[in-house]
Amino acid sequence: MTHLSYRPGDLDTVVPNVDARLHLDALVYRAVLRDLDRLISALAGPVTTVRRAALIEHVTFLTAELRRRWQLQDELIWPRAVARDSSLAGPAQDVLADHRAAGPACAALVAAAQRWARVGDAEHRLQLRDAVGEVADVLPAVFGPETDATPLALAALTTHDWAAVERGTARRRRPTALARELFWLLDELEPASAAVLLAGVPPLRMWVLRNGFSGAYNRGSYLMWVGGGLGVPV
Repeated sequence: MTHLSYRPGDLDTVVPNVDARLHLDALVYRAVLRDLDRLISALAGPVTTVRRAALIEHVTFLTAELRRRWQLQDELIWPRAVARDSSLAGPAQDVLADHRAAGPACAALVAAAQRWARVGDAEHRLQLRDAVGEVADVLPAVFGPETDATPLALAALTTHDWAAVERGTARRRRPTALARELFWLLDELEPASAAVLLAGVPPLRMWVLRNGFSGAYNRGSYLMWVGGGLGVPV
């Protein structure tokens, strides 16, 4: 179960699903790296005012996704895993250190986006592109070791621990936010992985999200990655 399929009452009967959580983490990291590459390309040339606003907002979205997942690991998953198995203290420290090491690059990325929002010129656009490149260079060194270590932490959790983790993951959000995250993960995703992700989404909810919100996601993606929008390109 993921927060994409959360319903009140689900947390009362949590069934640990290590594979599902690892799969979701892998999809998030894939989507982040994919969009960092897209940003590098999009920021290489002039963009309209409307497209600039969309790109800046997406930078905020990407960094928020990373921050949320790292906070869940650092504050919930690893402390509980270490409490169950003290031999995991070393890997826990390594993962936390990697997250902290990536923090300055992520903070610099957000700051560069905010500066470009205030001063929408070519110089600040290219500064943001450089900041995106730095994050893209840093993250693989974080994702690799984390991917290897996380299964150890999840395997140590009890059912009670899993309930706490699910409470930290489940959020009541507007359908627009749920749809955006889901379609973001599905973007250019191979069918087998998409089927695994959608297995956790009730069919009726998927129908509502796809028919009510996929158009908005597609239009926003086209604006960011292909181009368009009002305003003189800068």
